[in-house]
Amino acid sequence: MDILKSILSHTKEKWIVVTSMAFILVNAFLIGTERDFFILIPALLLFVLVYILFPVKFYMAYLVLSPLSIQLSEFIPVSQFDMWLPSELMLVALTPIALLMLVSENSVNRWFTWHPVLLIIYFFVGWLTVSTVTSTIPLVSFKYLVLKILYFVVLFYLPFILFVNNTIPFKKVIVLYSLGLLTVILITLSKQWQNGLFDKFVAHGSCNPYFIDHTSYAATLALLIPVSIAFYLSTKLSKAKILFLLLSVVLLIALILSYTRAAWLSLMVAVAIWVIWLLKIRFRFVVLMAAILFGSVYHYEDDIIIWLNQHKTASSADISKHISSIANIRTDESNVERLNRWTSAIRMFEEKPILGWGPGTYMFQYAPYQASYLKTRESSNLGLKGNAHSEYLGLLSESGLPGALAFILILTLLLYKGFHLALTLKPKSTERNITIGVLLGLITYLVHGFMNNFLDMDKVAVLFWGYAAFILATEYNYSKSKPSIEISSKTSASDSLS
Repeated sequence: MDILKSILSHTKEKWIVVTSMAFILVNAFLIGTERDFFILIPALLLFVLVYILFPVKFYMAYLVLSPLSIQLSEFIPVSQFDMWLPSELMLVALTPIALLMLVSENSVNRWFTWHPVLLIIYFFVGWLTVSTVTSTIPLVSFKYLVLKILYFVVLFYLPFILFVNNTIPFKKVIVLYSLGLLTVILITLSKQWQNGLFDKFVAHGSCNPYFIDHTSYAATLALLIPVSIAFYLSTKLSKAKILFLLLSVVLLIALILSYTRAAWLSLMVAVAIWVIWLLKIRFRFVVLMAAILFGSVYHYEDDIIIWLNQHKTASSADISKHISSIANIRTDESNVERLNRWTSAIRMFEEKPILGWGPGTYMFQYAPYQASYLKTRESSNLGLKGNAHSEYLGLLSESGLPGALAFILILTLLLYKGFHLALTLKPKSTERNITIGVLLGLITYLVHGFMNNFLDMDKVAVLFWGYAAFILATEYNYSKSKPSIEISSKTSASDSLS
């Protein structure tokens, strides 16, 4: 007893000693009585302690664990409720911290709260709330709505505050997330190596259980690649430069071996935008060329459809053929099924064009709207086989035209603000290079969003909304201090992309 008093008298944090000893005694009892399940208590206790004492470190742990999270259904297959563990639990835990910061009165919050991007987000969330009230499956829509709000608060606002205050640099966020993702990549590539490195069917399932399939895995890789390359080009320290070079190479190899055509295409578009930026091609010329392209597609619509129907190149391990198979809408099962989902979404939208069927309900409602001639082995009438395979058409069918337009406007304004900011930043500065990398990363998802939708997965959303937070934080810091930044009198944001 005297020994214990001596220890406590020399310990400032007496409660730690008391708690630790109590924990040891209780755990010894549980193990002695063969209640093995309770050995999980140490991990839970550590979880709670880190959350209470070190909330920033808790957020950092979330960044690492997000790519490594596994769905609850992997452990309990018959469960009616599914979630990503532990990341979505950590999101819920981080919400009170973020909300307390959000409601505090300060100049940063006032600036953030009335930012144009936030005003559109308010409308978007408001409309999701309205379409949840009128939803055909209210419980599903309510869960979807809560998840979206969690994403905006924790994945968008929280990093914004951390970036503004320089509590966690953006580089650190990317490094922490990459650590978790690299683990997934190594496991995935080892599976591919064992079962067939150049077999596209092996690639489709090798990222399980960390990603649902290869498409969400590849979308994450594509989001990260431009930012990783930007850090490689901007970093001056040789060791850090080598590490970012290695990260970029590994991400590119993993993307190629994912055999995901949508992700490949999205990265190609991002590269094309980067070339336009480097060549300093005027924005009005880019808009003109885009208008000519869309006009040509509309004018030659019938000829294009005939050509697509004659195209029979199937997806293959041969990369050139795999890319070419994107145009095969006749015999490529993946393409045909995607057309089936898109057609269903459009038909659902035509029936409920304003309010939609309810957020998150597409997969449960689309079966009667499938076109019989587009059905494949991947088709389902049971609501078991995923979403609309389009971020935009999914919103169109679930939340109507206002919801889809609001999301598109969020993307458009983020890109506009981002490129306008990049134009004002000092040429060849680190800030400018990273901003361009972030914008190109967002563009990969903008393109990918035409063919898939993954923003209901936090491991994808954490990058998307983190990039948005970085753009706003950089804009705020620039507007307040303007360090090492110059505005070119010769360049107008409305006239040029450089």
